[in-house]
Parts: sequence; C-alpha cells; structure tokens
Amino acid sequence: MVLVRFVPALLVPAALFAGIGLLYWFRASAMRALALRRGFQYTNGDPPLWFRPKDYRPIPTSFRLRGYPVNSISRTWNVIKGEKNGIIILILDSALDFGVRRGRYCTFIAARTDQDPFGIKSPQEKIAHSNGWTALYRLRFWQIPWTVSIQRIEEHLDSLSN
Repeated sequence: MVLVRFVPALLVPAALFAGIGLLYWFRASAMRALALRRGFQYTNGDPPLWFRPKDYRPIPTSFRLRGYPVNSISRTWNVIKGEKNGIIILILDSALDFGVRRGRYCTFIAARTDQDPFGIKSPQEKIAHSNGWTALYRLRFWQIPWTVSIQRIEEHLDSLSN
C-alpha cells in the first residue's frame, strides 16, 4: 500500500532520465550518420561520469588548441575526426568546467589550419586560434548537450576551403 503512494513520485524522475537519455541517443545517432555520410571516423568518447582515471584527457591528442574555452573542457562525446580539402577536421560535443557544479555545454568544429576556413558565421559563433588549429564554437544560455546543430555543422563543412 505504501509503495502505491510512491510510484507516481518515482515516475516523474524516471521520465526525466529517460527523456535526457533519448536526447543524447538522438544526437549520437545524428553525429554517427554525419560521420558516415562524410567518410569521417566517429567515436562515442563518453567517459564514466563518476570516476575518471588520473591520466584522463578528454580532448583527442591530435587537438592542440589551448586557451579559453578549450582549456576548460572536462568531458567530450560524439567525437568526429576526418579530412576535407586536405584540412584535418575535428568535431566534438563537450562540457566545459568553469568551476561551477554543472559547467556548460559547447560544440567545437576545429580545423587544422591557421586561417579561418569557416566562411559565414552567426553572431553567436566564436573563433579561437592556437597551435595551428582554428576552432569554431558556440556557448549557449539554454543548456542542452550540444550547441551547434547537425545542419549547421554540415553548412560549415560544406563551406570549408583551403
């Protein structure tokens, strides 16, 4: 009888967790499909949430961009690596650790070139340059697990030039 009272209270958090899980699953499926269409390599890249090894490095080792906001990446997932027009490309969803409990989500599209290859950018999209890499990223006020849509990523990939 007591259990019957708690079932409705447990259904709400269960529905929330299931909804969040579906959100991540749909994004991962879309990123996998993007990588497949472009002939790129997809890696889930999702480390354990509660325990990270001492030598854990969330950023792929080939990505040498340093400085704000890349130096605050605490977790990455949906990592895509590839090459377009002779330019090495790295796309990843990430969580940035700004010293607050949750951090912020950020999607990076990085190209191994010193010049900005991304063409037209929206006012919310920013560029960072360092160590031979140029990264386009977007921070959002509303926190969803990615900040650049698949369609927008495709537009940037199509506009890449040498």
